[in-house]
Amino acid sequence: MNARYEQVADYAGWLNLTDWGLVRVVGTDRLRFLQGQTTNDLRGLTEGTGVYTAFCTPTGQLLSDAYVLEAEDGFLLVLPADTWGDLTARLSEAIILDDVVLMPLQEAVGLLSVQGGAADEVLEEMGLTPPPAAPLAHHLCYWQKAQIRLVRNDRTGFGGVDLIVPYAVMEEFRTALIATACLPIDDALATVLRYEAGIPQAGVDWSERTLAAEMGAAFVRSHISYTKGCYVGQEVLMRIHARGHTNRTWVPMRIQGMTVPSRGTTLSVPDRAEVGWITGAVHSPALRGAILAWGFVRNEYAQPETTLQVATDPPTQAVILPAAPRQANHLNAHADLTTSAGSP
Repeated sequence: MNARYEQVADYAGWLNLTDWGLVRVVGTDRLRFLQGQTTNDLRGLTEGTGVYTAFCTPTGQLLSDAYVLEAEDGFLLVLPADTWGDLTARLSEAIILDDVVLMPLQEAVGLLSVQGGAADEVLEEMGLTPPPAAPLAHHLCYWQKAQIRLVRNDRTGFGGVDLIVPYAVMEEFRTALIATACLPIDDALATVLRYEAGIPQAGVDWSERTLAAEMGAAFVRSHISYTKGCYVGQEVLMRIHARGHTNRTWVPMRIQGMTVPSRGTTLSVPDRAEVGWITGAVHSPALRGAILAWGFVRNEYAQPETTLQVATDPPTQAVILPAAPRQANHLNAHADLTTSAGSP
C-alpha cells in the first residue's frame, strides 16, 4: 500500500532514494578542491550545516544539482541517481596533486526521505530527534544501535527530512515507518509533489544542454553564488548575471482542459511558432485538479499571466504562473538560508 496525497499533506509518507549517490570527501585540500568545482560557496560551512549547489561544465551547462553537508571533518555530497556516477568519475579525474579522497558510500548506507506535514512527529514516534528547522541542518541519531543522519530537506513543499540509513537496519527501519502509518510514496505521486514544490529532476526537466541560470530565480538563489570566486562554469554564469537574464527560463504554468501534455510538447504564441516546450505536467491537487506543467519559455513570454498556445491535439492554452503552487522551503524567496552557509 502506498501513501495518498492527502496522507502526505496531513501526515507523512516516505521516498525511497536508495539509488541516489552518497560520496564522502576528505583530505586537507577538500575545501579548496570542491570550492573550485561547485557553484555555491562552501567556505561558511560548519559541522551540522549544509548548502544546495550545482556542478557545471566550463560553458555553464548543468552536470548535476546536489547538496553538500559538513560532517565529521569532511564533506558529504548527496547527488541524484541520474548524475552521481558520471559526476563522481569527473571529480576523480580532476584530482591531480590535491590531498582529496572521494569515498562512495552506497554499499554501506542508503537515502530515504520522510516528507509531509507531520514528518517530525513520525520521526519522534520512532525515537529520533528531528534536525533543526534550517534547510540542510543535520545531525546523527542512534536507532537500533545504528547511526542515522537526519537532514532537514523539503522535497514536497510540505516539509521533510532526509535520512541516511545503514543497510544493516534498512528493512527494519522501513517496516518501522510503515508501522507508524507512514507509507511509501510511489513515483507518480512523487512527481506531483515535486512539481507542486518547484523542484526539477535531472534528465527530465533539464539536460546537459541546460544552463544552470536557466532554471529560474528560485534555483539560482539557492544553488549559485556570484561572489565566491572561481569555479568550473563561473565565467559564463557571471556573464549571464551581468547581462541580467538568460534567453529562456524554466517556469510553471496552468494548462487549460484535462489532457495532460506530454514531455516535449511545443509552446507558441500567435506571432511565433515556438517559444518553448514542456518538460513535464501533472494533475495538481494544489490547483484543485487543474493541470500543472513546467517548461522552458523564452523570457519575453515568461512573465506571469502570459497566455501561450500548447500543441496538444486538440490545441489548448497555458497561463504562466508566478511561482510553484507550494514552493519548497529552500526555494522560497523569504527562506532563511543563513545556516546553509553558502547561499548567494
